[in-house]
Amino acid sequence: MSRTTLFTGLLAVSLAVSVADAAPKSVTSSVKQQNADEARSEGYSSIAAASGRSMHAAVKTTTSLSAPASAPTADQVGDADTFGRAVIWDGLLSSGSINLATDCTPVPGDPPPGPNDRCVQLNPAPVPTSFDLPDIGQMWLPGKTSHSILCHWLTPIVIYSLYNSTGATATGRITLSPYLKIDSPALSDPAMIDLTTGLPFNGSLLTSFAASYSHQQTLAPGDRETERFSESRVCIAGTISRQGLIQGYGLTNAQVDAFFKNPLTLHFGLRGSASLVDFASLTYGLRIMGD
Repeated sequence: MSRTTLFTGLLAVSLAVSVADAAPKSVTSSVKQQNADEARSEGYSSIAAASGRSMHAAVKTTTSLSAPASAPTADQVGDADTFGRAVIWDGLLSSGSINLATDCTPVPGDPPPGPNDRCVQLNPAPVPTSFDLPDIGQMWLPGKTSHSILCHWLTPIVIYSLYNSTGATATGRITLSPYLKIDSPALSDPAMIDLTTGLPFNGSLLTSFAASYSHQQTLAPGDRETERFSESRVCIAGTISRQGLIQGYGLTNAQVDAFFKNPLTLHFGLRGSASLVDFASLTYGLRIMGD
């Protein structure tokens, strides 16, 4: 390129900038758009993109500088203990196979039940049957697995049959309420009183899920109704949390710190009742997450 050509090009650019500065805003916008179009046509889109990244970085820096210096409060975010913390996958617990049956006698040739499998023998209709299965799945968590919360994904897989074998119209009913017993060395001090029971913890506490199921149906004599359902319930307030331990169970901040720093053993349980149920098969899957 000759010096004359270079000088002419620089002069043109200088004049364009001067005109753009002096022109009305509408003209300036037109010139800028034209320059952008020409830049793209000349293959300068990468330069424009780099410029955009620089501007974006500048905006991010300005935003971070204006952020509040203190951490948000519970009034602002609802759960300040977990705010901004990463989710940690802590493991999967599967319950045994739970059957409700009119006869729990083992069938010859069937495989033996697993250690967490259970069979509840139902009372003859229309007498209701209540049950509590306290240890049908276990999980062990090492100390410091979580900072302030244990969260759950809980999914039941349930099929059951209501059958009215009586000679009169009656109501069939089934209720299912899953829960956890959590063992912790931090709860072994006999002076620690559980506010939910008024008794010493004796090394463990009970907590339930907002995942109870209940269904009832009026049945004429000889009527049968079969139901199948599966649905997941996820965390929200958590299976157990720092604030839950303080406000619900009466622990101090220091005792909560010890609770999460020590290993925990989770025992999955299921309470329920059945009336005019002649068969049910129940399985629960529980995934635990922490922060």
